[in-house]
Amino acid sequence: MPPVATGGSRTIAWRYFDHAGNPISGAGVVAAEPESYDPRTRLWYAKALAERKATISDVYVFASLQQPGMTVSRPVRHFDEAVVGIDLLLGDLAQLAKRLRSGKNGLVAIVDDKSRLVAFSGKENILKDKSGGAAGIELKALAEIDDRRLQLSAERRDTADPAGAAFTLDGHDYLGFRRPASSSGLVPWQIVSVAVVDDFIGGLMAALYRSLMLAVGIVLVSVFIVAVMGGWISRPVVRLRHMADQITTLNLSRIESFDSPFDEIRRLQASMDRMRGALDKFLRFVPRDVVRELIRDDKAAEVGGVRREVTLLRTDVEGFTTMTERITPEQIMSQASEYFECMSFGIQAKLDTIDKFIGDAIMAMCNAPSLDPLHVDNACRAALTAHQISKDLNAEFAAAGKPVMRTRFGLHTADVLVGNIGARDRMQYTCLGSGVNLAARLEGLNKFYGTSVLASGMVRRKASPDYFFRRVDIVEAKGTTIPITIFELLGERGENAAFYVGADTLRRAVKYEQAFDFYLHRDFTDAVTLLDELIAENPSDAVVALLAEKCRGYIAEPPPSGWNGATQLDRK
Repeated sequence: MPPVATGGSRTIAWRYFDHAGNPISGAGVVAAEPESYDPRTRLWYAKALAERKATISDVYVFASLQQPGMTVSRPVRHFDEAVVGIDLLLGDLAQLAKRLRSGKNGLVAIVDDKSRLVAFSGKENILKDKSGGAAGIELKALAEIDDRRLQLSAERRDTADPAGAAFTLDGHDYLGFRRPASSSGLVPWQIVSVAVVDDFIGGLMAALYRSLMLAVGIVLVSVFIVAVMGGWISRPVVRLRHMADQITTLNLSRIESFDSPFDEIRRLQASMDRMRGALDKFLRFVPRDVVRELIRDDKAAEVGGVRREVTLLRTDVEGFTTMTERITPEQIMSQASEYFECMSFGIQAKLDTIDKFIGDAIMAMCNAPSLDPLHVDNACRAALTAHQISKDLNAEFAAAGKPVMRTRFGLHTADVLVGNIGARDRMQYTCLGSGVNLAARLEGLNKFYGTSVLASGMVRRKASPDYFFRRVDIVEAKGTTIPITIFELLGERGENAAFYVGADTLRRAVKYEQAFDFYLHRDFTDAVTLLDELIAENPSDAVVALLAEKCRGYIAEPPPSGWNGATQLDRK
């Protein structure tokens, strides 16, 4: 719009005010030449008169201050040529934008009706050269500002809340607002602002985090205190529970006593210890494994039994009756107690259950009540162990001037009935059957054959090859009609075994077996030849001597045609 023509004289005065609107003291009034400045030549003046409303000029450099800004102008009513103009520096608008921002990291921009930046609280310059290369400057558009936060705030105003929008950028939450700069519409500007959510709730979250950490610390300290107190209180209870578990499993080894500040705990400990002692005394009268199985399987103690294959071990002391006639009852009790203590240890070391003590005899069985798939081997090992213990013990007795207690053993494997017999209030765990009697008879046959450990053919067949047996005889014991082959358990085959029989014993046993085969085939003369050689090597071998004597008898008087090699015994 062309400028308005000038005319007449004017007086121009400059007055300076601070930001609060107060005159700056000492600045005074500065006068200028009348023709030095004519507002009627300015575009903002002509535009206000032409449009007859408030207008805003484009950005330009003020001649007086040499700083960029804009002029807001408005015609004065009732005065055709009067216009009021206000110069707005862009720097002042930028300071205003900074004061309007929300929080420490918020952003504020003032945009005009063409979405150009009038003011910006950021550091970026909002001015650019005019397009087309024309002289002067112009405002940057909002889209030209390199700040995505401001652009998103302006773009997302068309939501459920046209004035505001929430968005997330680079992991941070923001709130954006866009509202008119003037409610009267004097200037068609809008204020676009961006607020960082953390600026408002960051302190609250920090306080909440500190409170949470304090609460966690209190909880941890409380848990520690409760744990310490709980351990202090529960430790004796745990030890008592451990003691009860041991008693339940019949592990009656004494547990080290402990102190407790609680009288109830001390009394309970004393009661548990008395119960342990009472149960230990009781178990000396019954097989421990029987009671342990009843407890483990939660079974009731009832009269009855089950059929099971067991290996029976029967022992007896040679000449015990004669020994009791030579010493006092007190001496018998003392020596017999030591004897049974050592023998029981050797037998039970291989999980054999001692059924009962019968005078000077011991009856034990393997595979009952606890199942033992190796019951034959374990019974053989128990017999060899107890036999060695008996020899060592007799050497001590002899050295002390006491009578020796030479022990004889009988081994037999059979199906028997094992269980509880007796009355409801007085029962005994034992086994019944003909096999029990045969084990006792085998033990008694040791006296006749001069052996120590005799086993039935069933034991010989079921034992592992590690154990070494030799045939002794085929017998028909009193009360039986079926001949059985009996064997002497000599030891073990392996050179590194605990009961290795030795190379000489193996060699003599092979020759003896050959002589026994001659005997069964009626070749009595050949049998005697081999047997005499064995007697010359070992005159004390009673088994060899007895077989040689039988062969000589049959040479003199041959056996009948139906002879099967069995020896008929008329005594048990």
